[in-house]
Amino acid sequence: MNYRNFLTGVAAGLLLFVNTGLSLAAVPQDVPKDVKYILGFYYGNGEQILIREQQGHLELLYRTYPEDKCFDLANIYPLSKNHFDSYTMRESGPMSNTEAAVHFERDADGYGVNCRVGGHSYRRYAFGQQTGEGAEAFRFPERTDWDELRQQAAAAVIPAGLTLGEQAELVQLSSACGLHLHSVYASAENCFGQPLYSSDRLCLDRRAAEALDRVQQRLAEQGYGLVVWDAYRPWSVSMLAHLALPENGKELLEDPLTRGSSHNTGLAVDVSLYDLATGAEVEMISGFDEPSLRQYASYPGGTERQRYLRTLLRTAMELEGFQGIEMEWWHFNYVTERVHACLNIPLENIEER
Repeated sequence: MNYRNFLTGVAAGLLLFVNTGLSLAAVPQDVPKDVKYILGFYYGNGEQILIREQQGHLELLYRTYPEDKCFDLANIYPLSKNHFDSYTMRESGPMSNTEAAVHFERDADGYGVNCRVGGHSYRRYAFGQQTGEGAEAFRFPERTDWDELRQQAAAAVIPAGLTLGEQAELVQLSSACGLHLHSVYASAENCFGQPLYSSDRLCLDRRAAEALDRVQQRLAEQGYGLVVWDAYRPWSVSMLAHLALPENGKELLEDPLTRGSSHNTGLAVDVSLYDLATGAEVEMISGFDEPSLRQYASYPGGTERQRYLRTLLRTAMELEGFQGIEMEWWHFNYVTERVHACLNIPLENIEER
């Protein structure tokens, strides 16, 4: 076991979870852009390393097992800064004594592209949307057959087996309690580059909506609010999204003909945080719908502040009955004792609370 990773996780949990509320632990300070621009995942020589920020300093995580997606078993090496982009990696102890020069190379815009550790060179992998790191938002390859796809999705019939179970009481979410409603799929600013919804309404089961209001109240005490990116999704929209995925990416969404999506039940929601003082969405550890290692809830990279805010969001949601998933830090399911049916009710037909 890597005890430093373990103790870091325990400490984060203790800071945020006190009895049934959120603590007032200080939010870590942000770091300069020139630091953010070199953080990330580097590969070379059949090896992978991760550069992250912790308490104002850089750390190098060396992944010893390729299948260890979240670097849980990685060795952690603190980096001592010599001067701009030049560091020394040191690790000393009873079993090892390691020291190596670490140097970062940047492109013309200042973004890290290469990391040299001793005599080894590692190339930085550019993920889809690099919040503060200069890359464009992730997009699937552009399609020209959207009219045909929309017709196919509209004509499809939801399998009878998916309609079994309790039906959610769907209501529109309201911004009255402070929620920021930003329906990503109602515009073309999403991974498909096309609107999937014909309405910007965001809806949930009534119980889940009320729980979301309580999450908003908890977060307000910390100076943050909830941004809602997606919520109830009619089954036909899931069908459209699945049809629009490239053939080599179909596994990114549940098959609507066999499983359906938890979003179809009205009990799932995709959320992030915004700053109450400025109204701006906070910079999280990855972009929404970014298919990369950074989307995982336990991904250890980024900045200390980003990891703190991700944990703050998850803790607040889980205290009010939601359960997060590992694959997407932004996705939460409202937990009930009963199985719920997948629904295909148009957003336009759902009434306000």
